[in-house]
Amino acid sequence: MSIERTSPLKPIGTVQPREAAEPAQVPVNRQDKTASATSTSVTFSGAQARLMQAGSSDINMERVEALKTAIRNGELKMDTGKIADALINEAQSFLQSK
Repeated sequence: MSIERTSPLKPIGTVQPREAAEPAQVPVNRQDKTASATSTSVTFSGAQARLMQAGSSDINMERVEALKTAIRNGELKMDTGKIADALINEAQSFLQSK
């Protein structure tokens, strides 16, 4: 898009001044409101509770540690051609969807 084709800016309308009222009054029991806001009770569903339990993850931690060790030792073999093909396919599908 060229700069010449932009539409001209319109001026902002006048702003009405706020009424000069008394300063906002601080509630007397301000501390009570704060305390009640921090004591919110949350209940998880059964499915959420199972997800939050340790050991019930979808991640195979043994495999993760094996991959970390292989990377650290320089022993991890990757098929760079396969990675490049996947990137090209992803870029092509993205461009075709536009």
